[in-house]
Amino acid sequence: MVARKFSYKIFIMRSAVAKKIKDETPEEVRIFVRQYTDIVLRINQILQARGYTQKDLAEKMNKKPSEINKWLKGTHNLTLKTIAKLEAELGEPIIFTSLEQLRK
Repeated sequence: MVARKFSYKIFIMRSAVAKKIKDETPEEVRIFVRQYTDIVLRINQILQARGYTQKDLAEKMNKKPSEINKWLKGTHNLTLKTIAKLEAELGEPIIFTSLEQLRK
């Protein structure tokens, strides 16, 4: 019973800390993190479907594997130009936009 109460208190403290961090995080940072995560997940989805490794992608793009790794870990920003190159190399869209949804 004591372990359970202690565990619950830690959970509450973590929740309070997480809430504080979330509340103090600017909206544009939250949006950036969500969008970057979606892009990286999409790239990994395509790589997995094609049976490619990061090393394979690096070779196809004439990049160092470490650069691909930095893109996919979020330690190096992806530019729109880089995303376009990735889409061209992988043959599939990474970012989906729809003007039709904006017109509704």
